[in-house]
Amino acid sequence: MTGANEGHSDAGRGRRREAVAGGVGLVIVLAIAISPAWLGPGEGPLTEAPEVDLSDAAAEVREAIEVARLGVATEPGSGTAWGELAMLLRAHGYDLPADTAFRRAEELDRDEFRWPYLLGVSLENVDPVEAERCLKRAIELAPENPLPRLPLAEILAELGRAREAERLFRKASELDSLNSRALLGLARLKLAEGAWADAESLCRQVEEIEPQGRMVQELLARVLYRQGRHQEAERVRRRLETMSQVESSNDPYVAEVLILRRDPTWIAIRAQTMLEQGQTRRAVEYLETVISEHPGRVMFPLQLARALGGSGQPGRAREVLERAVADFPESAELRLVQGLVLGELKEFDAAIVSFEAAIKRKPDYAQAWLWQGRALRGRNKDERAERCFRQAIRFRPDLPDAHASLGELLLASGGAAGAAEAARALETAVDLAPGNAQWRSRLAEARRRLQK
Repeated sequence: MTGANEGHSDAGRGRRREAVAGGVGLVIVLAIAISPAWLGPGEGPLTEAPEVDLSDAAAEVREAIEVARLGVATEPGSGTAWGELAMLLRAHGYDLPADTAFRRAEELDRDEFRWPYLLGVSLENVDPVEAERCLKRAIELAPENPLPRLPLAEILAELGRAREAERLFRKASELDSLNSRALLGLARLKLAEGAWADAESLCRQVEEIEPQGRMVQELLARVLYRQGRHQEAERVRRRLETMSQVESSNDPYVAEVLILRRDPTWIAIRAQTMLEQGQTRRAVEYLETVISEHPGRVMFPLQLARALGGSGQPGRAREVLERAVADFPESAELRLVQGLVLGELKEFDAAIVSFEAAIKRKPDYAQAWLWQGRALRGRNKDERAERCFRQAIRFRPDLPDAHASLGELLLASGGAAGAAEAARALETAVDLAPGNAQWRSRLAEARRRLQK
Protein backbone atom coordinates (compact mmCIF):
# COMPACT_ATOMS: atom_id res chain seq x y z
CA MET A 1 0.00 0.00 0.00
CA THR A 2 1.81 3.15 -1.18
CA GLY A 3 0.85 6.79 -1.17
CA ALA A 4 0.83 9.52 -3.77
CA ASN A 5 3.93 11.21 -2.38
CA GLU A 6 6.11 8.09 -2.65
CA GLY A 7 9.20 8.72 -4.76
CA HIS A 8 10.15 12.26 -3.61
CA SER A 9 12.70 12.85 -0.83
CA ASP A 10 11.75 9.52 0.77
CA ALA A 11 12.98 7.53 -2.24
CA GLY A 12 16.63 7.63 -1.21
CA ARG A 13 15.80 6.16 2.15
CA GLY A 14 15.31 2.78 0.51
CA ARG A 15 19.05 2.71 -0.10
CA ARG A 16 20.07 3.08 3.53
CA ARG A 17 22.92 0.91 4.59
CA GLU A 18 22.77 -1.92 7.08
CA ALA A 19 22.04 0.26 10.11
CA VAL A 20 18.57 0.77 8.74
CA ALA A 21 18.18 -2.18 6.34
CA GLY A 22 17.23 -4.58 9.13
CA GLY A 23 14.95 -2.01 10.78
CA VAL A 24 12.90 1.00 9.68
CA GLY A 25 14.53 1.16 6.22
CA LEU A 26 12.26 -1.69 5.14
CA VAL A 27 8.98 0.01 6.06
CA ILE A 28 6.56 0.97 3.30
CA VAL A 29 6.14 4.69 2.62
CA LEU A 30 2.54 5.80 3.10
CA ALA A 31 0.68 8.92 1.97
CA ILE A 32 1.72 12.15 3.67
CA ALA A 33 -0.41 15.28 3.91
CA ILE A 34 1.91 18.28 4.45
CA SER A 35 0.60 20.77 6.97
CA PRO A 36 1.65 24.46 6.90
CA ALA A 37 2.44 24.11 10.61
CA TRP A 38 5.66 22.17 9.86
CA LEU A 39 7.16 23.65 6.71
CA GLY A 40 10.70 23.17 8.00
CA PRO A 41 13.66 24.97 9.60
CA GLY A 42 13.50 28.73 9.62
CA GLU A 43 9.68 28.91 9.71
CA GLY A 44 9.53 29.44 13.47
CA PRO A 45 9.20 26.96 16.34
CA LEU A 46 6.61 24.24 16.02
CA THR A 47 3.74 24.31 18.46
CA GLU A 48 1.48 21.69 16.89
CA ALA A 49 2.10 18.12 15.81
CA PRO A 50 2.18 17.56 12.06
CA GLU A 51 -1.00 16.43 10.39
CA VAL A 52 -0.67 13.06 8.63
CA ASP A 53 -3.13 11.40 6.28
CA LEU A 54 -4.03 8.19 8.11
CA SER A 55 -7.02 7.29 5.95
CA ASP A 56 -5.31 4.18 4.57
CA ALA A 57 -3.62 3.14 7.82
CA ALA A 58 -4.66 0.19 9.97
CA ALA A 59 -6.81 1.03 12.97
CA GLU A 60 -3.96 0.17 15.36
CA VAL A 61 -1.64 2.58 13.53
CA ARG A 62 -4.17 5.42 13.52
CA GLU A 63 -4.82 5.04 17.21
CA ALA A 64 -1.13 4.95 18.16
CA ILE A 65 -0.23 8.02 16.11
CA GLU A 66 -3.23 10.01 17.35
CA VAL A 67 -2.27 9.22 20.96
CA ALA A 68 1.30 10.42 20.27
CA ARG A 69 -0.02 13.59 18.61
CA LEU A 70 -2.18 14.20 21.65
CA GLY A 71 0.93 13.88 23.80
CA VAL A 72 2.58 16.67 21.81
CA ALA A 73 -0.56 18.81 22.01
CA THR A 74 -0.63 18.33 25.78
CA GLU A 75 3.09 19.05 26.24
CA PRO A 76 4.28 21.06 23.21
CA GLY A 77 7.50 21.96 25.02
CA SER A 78 8.47 18.34 25.74
CA GLY A 79 11.33 16.95 23.69
CA THR A 80 10.39 13.46 24.80
CA ALA A 81 6.83 13.84 23.48
CA TRP A 82 8.09 15.09 20.11
CA GLY A 83 10.74 12.37 19.94
CA GLU A 84 8.26 9.60 20.69
CA LEU A 85 5.95 10.96 17.99
CA ALA A 86 8.88 11.09 15.57
CA MET A 87 9.82 7.47 16.27
CA LEU A 88 6.25 6.31 15.78
CA LEU A 89 5.94 8.21 12.49
CA ARG A 90 9.27 6.79 11.31
CA ALA A 91 8.23 3.27 12.25
CA HIS A 92 5.22 3.50 9.92
CA GLY A 93 6.98 5.16 7.01
CA TYR A 94 5.88 8.78 7.47
CA ASP A 95 9.44 9.95 6.99
CA LEU A 96 9.04 13.66 6.21
CA PRO A 97 6.91 14.53 9.26
CA ALA A 98 9.11 12.23 11.34
CA ASP A 99 12.20 14.26 10.35
CA THR A 100 10.45 17.46 11.34
CA ALA A 101 9.39 16.01 14.67
CA PHE A 102 12.93 14.76 15.35
CA ARG A 103 14.29 18.26 14.68
CA ARG A 104 11.85 19.74 17.16
CA ALA A 105 12.72 17.08 19.73
CA GLU A 106 16.40 17.93 19.31
CA GLU A 107 15.70 21.65 19.77
CA LEU A 108 13.77 21.03 22.97
CA ASP A 109 15.97 18.31 24.46
CA ARG A 110 19.53 19.28 23.61
CA ASP A 111 21.13 16.60 25.80
CA GLU A 112 19.24 13.59 24.38
CA PHE A 113 21.44 11.46 22.12
CA ARG A 114 18.62 9.60 20.35
CA TRP A 115 17.07 12.52 18.47
CA PRO A 116 20.10 13.69 16.45
CA TYR A 117 21.22 10.09 16.02
CA LEU A 118 17.95 8.78 14.59
CA LEU A 119 17.54 11.86 12.42
CA GLY A 120 21.09 11.42 11.10
CA VAL A 121 20.51 7.76 10.31
CA SER A 122 17.33 8.66 8.46
CA LEU A 123 18.95 11.41 6.39
CA GLU A 124 22.20 9.69 5.42
CA ASN A 125 21.05 8.98 1.85
CA VAL A 126 18.74 11.98 1.58
CA ASP A 127 20.76 14.89 2.98
CA PRO A 128 24.30 13.78 3.84
CA VAL A 129 25.34 17.27 4.96
CA GLU A 130 22.56 17.46 7.55
CA ALA A 131 23.14 13.80 8.45
CA GLU A 132 26.82 14.55 9.14
CA ARG A 133 25.85 17.41 11.46
CA CYS A 134 23.37 15.24 13.33
CA LEU A 135 25.75 12.33 13.78
CA LYS A 136 28.60 14.55 14.94
CA ARG A 137 26.24 16.01 17.52
CA ALA A 138 25.32 12.47 18.59
CA ILE A 139 29.02 11.67 19.05
CA GLU A 140 29.42 14.78 21.22
CA LEU A 141 26.54 13.65 23.40
CA ALA A 142 27.72 10.03 23.70
CA PRO A 143 31.50 9.98 23.10
CA GLU A 144 31.92 6.45 24.50
CA ASN A 145 29.19 4.96 22.32
CA PRO A 146 30.66 3.49 19.10
CA LEU A 147 27.31 3.49 17.30
CA PRO A 148 27.06 7.06 15.89
CA ARG A 149 30.53 6.82 14.39
CA LEU A 150 29.44 3.97 12.11
CA PRO A 151 26.81 5.64 9.89
CA LEU A 152 28.93 8.80 9.85
CA ALA A 153 31.96 6.81 8.68
CA GLU A 154 29.83 5.15 5.99
CA ILE A 155 28.62 8.54 4.74
CA LEU A 156 32.18 9.89 4.60
CA ALA A 157 33.43 6.79 2.79
CA GLU A 158 30.79 7.27 0.09
CA LEU A 159 31.79 10.93 -0.21
CA GLY A 160 35.42 9.90 -0.85
CA ARG A 161 36.67 11.00 2.58
CA ALA A 162 38.30 7.63 3.27
CA ARG A 163 40.85 8.77 5.87
CA GLU A 164 38.19 10.39 8.05
CA ALA A 165 36.02 7.31 7.64
CA GLU A 166 38.87 5.00 8.65
CA ARG A 167 39.56 6.99 11.81
CA LEU A 168 35.91 6.73 12.81
CA PHE A 169 35.73 2.99 12.11
CA ARG A 170 38.93 2.39 14.08
CA LYS A 171 37.71 4.42 17.04
CA ALA A 172 34.43 2.49 17.03
CA SER A 173 36.42 -0.75 16.97
CA GLU A 174 38.54 0.44 19.91
CA LEU A 175 35.37 1.17 21.87
CA ASP A 176 33.88 -2.22 20.95
CA SER A 177 36.37 -4.80 19.70
CA LEU A 178 33.56 -7.17 18.65
CA ASN A 179 31.72 -4.59 16.56
CA SER A 180 31.35 -6.38 13.25
CA ARG A 181 29.99 -3.31 11.45
CA ALA A 182 33.15 -1.34 12.24
CA LEU A 183 35.35 -4.19 11.00
CA LEU A 184 33.26 -4.56 7.84
CA GLY A 185 33.61 -0.83 7.21
CA LEU A 186 37.38 -1.12 7.48
CA ALA A 187 37.33 -4.17 5.19
CA ARG A 188 35.40 -2.23 2.53
CA LEU A 189 37.94 0.59 2.71
CA LYS A 190 40.82 -1.87 2.31
CA LEU A 191 39.09 -3.49 -0.64
CA ALA A 192 38.70 -0.07 -2.29
CA GLU A 193 42.43 0.57 -1.70
CA GLY A 194 43.35 -2.74 -3.30
CA ALA A 195 44.70 -4.05 0.02
CA TRP A 196 43.01 -7.40 -0.53
CA ALA A 197 44.90 -9.40 2.09
CA ASP A 198 43.99 -6.84 4.78
CA ALA A 199 40.37 -6.86 3.61
CA GLU A 200 40.25 -10.66 3.82
CA SER A 201 41.79 -10.66 7.30
CA LEU A 202 39.12 -8.24 8.52
CA CYS A 203 36.38 -10.36 6.94
CA ARG A 204 37.70 -13.45 8.70
CA GLN A 205 37.54 -11.58 12.02
CA VAL A 206 33.89 -10.75 11.37
CA GLU A 207 33.22 -14.40 10.49
CA GLU A 208 34.40 -15.35 13.98
CA ILE A 209 31.93 -12.88 15.48
CA GLU A 210 28.98 -13.57 13.14
CA PRO A 211 29.37 -17.00 11.49
CA GLN A 212 25.94 -16.65 9.86
CA GLY A 213 26.28 -13.00 8.86
CA ARG A 214 25.22 -12.45 5.27
CA MET A 215 27.01 -9.15 4.69
CA VAL A 216 30.43 -10.48 5.60
CA GLN A 217 29.98 -13.44 3.23
CA GLU A 218 28.98 -11.12 0.39
CA LEU A 219 32.05 -8.96 0.99
CA LEU A 220 34.34 -11.96 1.41
CA ALA A 221 33.20 -13.35 -1.96
CA ARG A 222 34.17 -10.05 -3.61
CA VAL A 223 37.54 -10.00 -1.85
CA LEU A 224 38.35 -13.57 -2.90
CA TYR A 225 37.29 -12.89 -6.48
CA ARG A 226 39.55 -9.81 -6.66
CA GLN A 227 42.45 -11.99 -5.54
CA GLY A 228 41.76 -14.42 -8.37
CA ARG A 229 40.60 -17.15 -5.98
CA HIS A 230 37.49 -17.86 -8.02
CA GLN A 231 36.74 -21.34 -6.71
CA GLU A 232 36.79 -20.15 -3.11
CA ALA A 233 34.63 -17.17 -4.05
CA GLU A 234 32.14 -19.51 -5.71
CA ARG A 235 31.93 -21.67 -2.59
CA VAL A 236 31.11 -18.56 -0.57
CA ARG A 237 28.44 -17.62 -3.10
CA ARG A 238 26.90 -21.08 -2.81
CA ARG A 239 26.90 -20.68 0.95
CA LEU A 240 25.08 -17.37 0.55
CA GLU A 241 22.28 -19.15 -1.30
CA THR A 242 21.50 -21.12 1.87
CA MET A 243 21.41 -18.07 4.14
CA SER A 244 18.49 -15.85 5.05
CA GLN A 245 17.92 -12.90 2.76
CA VAL A 246 16.91 -10.76 5.74
CA GLU A 247 19.47 -8.99 7.88
CA SER A 248 18.08 -7.86 11.21
CA SER A 249 19.39 -4.67 12.73
CA ASN A 250 21.84 -4.89 15.61
CA ASP A 251 21.29 -1.18 16.25
CA PRO A 252 19.21 -0.98 19.45
CA TYR A 253 17.87 2.49 18.63
CA VAL A 254 16.70 1.53 15.15
CA ALA A 255 15.30 -1.68 16.62
CA GLU A 256 13.33 0.31 19.18
CA VAL A 257 11.73 2.23 16.32
CA LEU A 258 10.85 -1.02 14.57
CA ILE A 259 9.24 -2.38 17.72
CA LEU A 260 6.80 0.53 17.62
CA ARG A 261 5.14 -0.89 14.51
CA ARG A 262 1.47 -1.43 15.21
CA ASP A 263 0.12 -2.90 11.98
CA PRO A 264 -0.87 -6.58 12.38
CA THR A 265 1.30 -7.83 9.50
CA TRP A 266 4.41 -6.92 11.51
CA ILE A 267 3.51 -8.86 14.66
CA ALA A 268 6.06 -11.64 14.11
CA ILE A 269 8.85 -9.23 13.12
CA ARG A 270 8.13 -7.01 16.09
CA ALA A 271 8.35 -9.96 18.48
CA GLN A 272 11.54 -11.23 16.86
CA THR A 273 13.13 -7.79 17.14
CA MET A 274 12.37 -7.72 20.86
CA LEU A 275 14.02 -11.12 21.26
CA GLU A 276 17.10 -10.11 19.27
CA GLN A 277 17.50 -7.05 21.50
CA GLY A 278 17.37 -9.21 24.63
CA GLN A 279 13.92 -7.94 25.64
CA THR A 280 12.65 -11.43 26.40
CA ARG A 281 10.16 -10.54 29.11
CA ARG A 282 8.64 -7.85 26.90
CA ALA A 283 8.45 -10.28 23.97
CA VAL A 284 6.79 -12.96 26.12
CA GLU A 285 4.13 -10.55 27.41
CA TYR A 286 3.51 -9.25 23.90
CA LEU A 287 3.19 -12.72 22.37
CA GLU A 288 0.85 -13.92 25.11
CA THR A 289 -1.43 -11.00 24.26
CA VAL A 290 -1.11 -11.65 20.54
CA ILE A 291 -2.05 -15.33 20.93
CA SER A 292 -5.23 -14.42 22.79
CA GLU A 293 -6.13 -11.80 20.16
CA HIS A 294 -5.12 -13.82 17.08
CA PRO A 295 -6.05 -17.48 17.65
CA GLY A 296 -5.50 -19.94 14.85
CA ARG A 297 -1.96 -18.80 13.96
CA VAL A 298 0.71 -21.39 14.67
CA MET A 299 3.67 -18.99 14.32
CA PHE A 300 2.87 -17.10 17.52
CA PRO A 301 2.93 -20.07 19.93
CA LEU A 302 6.14 -21.15 18.22
CA GLN A 303 7.75 -17.77 18.86
CA LEU A 304 6.49 -17.74 22.44
CA ALA A 305 7.83 -21.24 23.13
CA ARG A 306 11.22 -20.30 21.68
CA ALA A 307 11.28 -17.12 23.76
CA LEU A 308 10.44 -19.00 26.95
CA GLY A 309 12.91 -21.77 26.22
CA GLY A 310 15.65 -19.31 25.38
CA SER A 311 15.07 -17.40 28.62
CA GLY A 312 15.45 -20.46 30.85
CA GLN A 313 11.74 -21.23 31.22
CA PRO A 314 11.42 -24.62 29.48
CA GLY A 315 8.58 -25.67 31.79
CA ARG A 316 6.38 -22.79 30.63
CA ALA A 317 7.49 -23.42 27.05
CA ARG A 318 6.33 -27.04 27.34
CA GLU A 319 2.88 -25.90 28.53
CA VAL A 320 2.57 -23.52 25.56
CA LEU A 321 3.61 -26.27 23.15
CA GLU A 322 1.26 -28.87 24.60
CA ARG A 323 -1.68 -26.52 24.00
CA ALA A 324 -0.40 -25.62 20.54
CA VAL A 325 0.10 -29.27 19.53
CA ALA A 326 -3.49 -29.97 20.53
CA ASP A 327 -4.64 -27.05 18.37
CA PHE A 328 -2.30 -27.82 15.43
CA PRO A 329 -1.64 -31.59 15.57
CA GLU A 330 -0.17 -31.76 12.04
CA SER A 331 2.49 -29.09 12.53
CA ALA A 332 5.93 -30.64 12.11
CA GLU A 333 7.67 -27.50 13.36
CA LEU A 334 5.74 -27.56 16.62
CA ARG A 335 6.86 -31.16 17.18
CA LEU A 336 10.47 -30.17 16.50
CA VAL A 337 10.41 -27.29 18.98
CA GLN A 338 8.62 -29.50 21.51
CA GLY A 339 11.45 -32.01 21.19
CA LEU A 340 14.04 -29.30 21.77
CA VAL A 341 12.24 -28.10 24.89
CA LEU A 342 11.91 -31.65 26.23
CA GLY A 343 15.63 -32.07 25.68
CA GLU A 344 16.24 -28.95 27.78
CA LEU A 345 14.15 -30.60 30.50
CA LYS A 346 16.34 -33.75 30.24
CA GLU A 347 13.35 -35.80 29.05
CA PHE A 348 15.36 -37.35 26.24
CA ASP A 349 13.13 -40.29 25.40
CA ALA A 350 10.11 -37.99 25.09
CA ALA A 351 12.22 -35.64 22.96
CA ILE A 352 13.07 -38.50 20.58
CA VAL A 353 9.36 -39.30 20.27
CA SER A 354 8.65 -35.64 19.38
CA PHE A 355 11.38 -35.60 16.73
CA GLU A 356 9.99 -38.83 15.29
CA ALA A 357 6.54 -37.21 15.17
CA ALA A 358 7.98 -34.25 13.28
CA ILE A 359 9.63 -36.59 10.76
CA LYS A 360 6.41 -38.57 10.33
CA ARG A 361 4.61 -35.38 9.37
CA LYS A 362 7.46 -34.12 7.19
CA PRO A 363 9.80 -36.96 6.10
CA ASP A 364 12.36 -34.61 4.51
CA TYR A 365 12.63 -32.39 7.62
CA ALA A 366 16.42 -32.22 7.90
CA GLN A 367 16.44 -30.32 11.20
CA ALA A 368 14.25 -32.97 12.80
CA TRP A 369 16.58 -35.73 11.57
CA LEU A 370 19.57 -33.79 12.90
CA TRP A 371 18.12 -33.27 16.38
CA GLN A 372 16.83 -36.80 16.60
CA GLY A 373 20.35 -37.97 15.81
CA ARG A 374 21.79 -35.77 18.53
CA ALA A 375 19.24 -37.03 21.05
CA LEU A 376 19.97 -40.64 20.10
CA ARG A 377 23.68 -40.10 20.41
CA GLY A 378 23.09 -38.67 23.86
CA ARG A 379 21.41 -42.00 24.71
CA ASN A 380 24.44 -43.91 23.29
CA LYS A 381 22.44 -45.18 20.32
CA ASP A 382 25.18 -44.32 17.86
CA GLU A 383 24.08 -46.56 15.00
CA ARG A 384 20.63 -44.99 14.84
CA ALA A 385 22.16 -41.54 15.35
CA GLU A 386 24.49 -42.05 12.38
CA ARG A 387 21.53 -42.93 10.16
CA CYS A 388 19.73 -39.76 11.28
CA PHE A 389 22.73 -37.56 10.48
CA ARG A 390 23.03 -39.15 7.03
CA GLN A 391 19.32 -38.52 6.42
CA ALA A 392 19.74 -34.89 7.44
CA ILE A 393 22.60 -34.56 4.94
CA ARG A 394 20.56 -36.31 2.27
CA PHE A 395 17.71 -33.81 2.59
CA ARG A 396 19.88 -30.75 3.30
CA PRO A 397 23.39 -31.23 1.92
CA ASP A 398 24.09 -27.58 2.73
CA LEU A 399 23.37 -28.01 6.46
CA PRO A 400 26.77 -27.69 8.16
CA ASP A 401 25.59 -28.98 11.55
CA ALA A 402 24.60 -32.30 10.01
CA HIS A 403 28.03 -32.83 8.46
CA ALA A 404 29.73 -31.76 11.70
CA SER A 405 27.58 -34.08 13.84
CA LEU A 406 28.31 -37.01 11.54
CA GLY A 407 32.03 -36.18 11.53
CA GLU A 408 32.21 -35.94 15.32
CA LEU A 409 30.38 -39.25 15.74
CA LEU A 410 32.68 -41.04 13.28
CA LEU A 411 35.73 -39.49 14.89
CA ALA A 412 34.64 -40.73 18.31
CA SER A 413 34.13 -44.26 16.95
CA GLY A 414 37.87 -44.59 16.22
CA GLY A 415 39.63 -46.39 13.39
CA ALA A 416 41.37 -45.11 10.27
CA ALA A 417 38.31 -45.57 8.05
CA GLY A 418 36.18 -43.64 10.47
CA ALA A 419 38.77 -40.88 10.71
CA ALA A 420 38.92 -40.59 6.90
CA GLU A 421 35.16 -40.16 6.54
CA ALA A 422 35.08 -37.95 9.63
CA ALA A 423 37.65 -35.67 8.03
CA ARG A 424 35.58 -35.41 4.84
CA ALA A 425 32.42 -34.61 6.80
CA LEU A 426 34.16 -32.04 8.94
CA GLU A 427 35.84 -30.47 5.90
CA THR A 428 32.39 -29.96 4.41
CA ALA A 429 31.07 -28.49 7.66
CA VAL A 430 33.97 -26.04 7.88
CA ASP A 431 33.61 -25.15 4.21
CA LEU A 432 29.93 -24.33 4.81
CA ALA A 433 30.55 -22.48 8.09
CA PRO A 434 34.22 -21.48 8.36
CA GLY A 435 33.66 -19.40 11.48
CA ASN A 436 33.10 -22.41 13.75
CA ALA A 437 36.29 -22.90 15.77
CA GLN A 438 35.14 -26.17 17.36
CA TRP A 439 34.63 -27.84 13.99
CA ARG A 440 38.04 -26.65 12.79
CA SER A 441 39.57 -28.19 15.91
CA ARG A 442 37.79 -31.51 15.27
CA LEU A 443 38.94 -31.45 11.66
CA ALA A 444 42.55 -30.93 12.75
CA GLU A 445 42.20 -33.90 15.12
CA ALA A 446 40.84 -36.12 12.32
CA ARG A 447 43.74 -35.16 10.05
CA ARG A 448 46.28 -35.93 12.76
CA ARG A 449 44.82 -39.40 13.17
CA LEU A 450 45.11 -40.02 9.45
CA GLN A 451 48.79 -39.08 9.51
CA LYS A 452 49.62 -41.66 12.21
